[in-house]
Amino acid sequence: QILAVTFTNKAAAEMRSRTSRLLAQDVRPLWIGTFHGLTHRLLRQHWNDAGLPEKFQILDQDDQLKTIRRTIRSLELDEKAFPAKQAQWFINHQKDQGLRAHNIDSDADENLVRIYASYQANCDASGLVDFAEILLRAFELLKNNHHLLQHYQQRFKHILVDEFQDT
Repeated sequence: QILAVTFTNKAAAEMRSRTSRLLAQDVRPLWIGTFHGLTHRLLRQHWNDAGLPEKFQILDQDDQLKTIRRTIRSLELDEKAFPAKQAQWFINHQKDQGLRAHNIDSDADENLVRIYASYQANCDASGLVDFAEILLRAFELLKNNHHLLQHYQQRFKHILVDEFQDT
């Protein structure tokens, strides 16, 4: 009934190792990992409810940047005026705030919002999920599926956040 989460793979491995020694058993079935790792596990188990294809793929930051560059070109925008790195930061920041392109304040740069919307449409059509999307999609999964939220609220009575001071 414990969910143990941390920020880095190294810290997660240490938590699993210590827990395994304390319990003297295999801890792979337990929910111990990073925020991204555990939300990835959640999405793999509930891919259909999350609106994902069963075999969705994760984009690393380099592949995300390449996809954004292609998106900027497809929108016929000037890559010097809208550098891919800037668009990547914008997209990830919006997702970290829990915002989809259609929810972004009208004060935001219209072209960056267009890049975000087009990039996300391309990812959705290709079954691709970036790191920020993993967290946002898991949040939306639980927010929009009360039965799943209740299931996990009953499943986990305790949550340990390692390095909580970093949040």
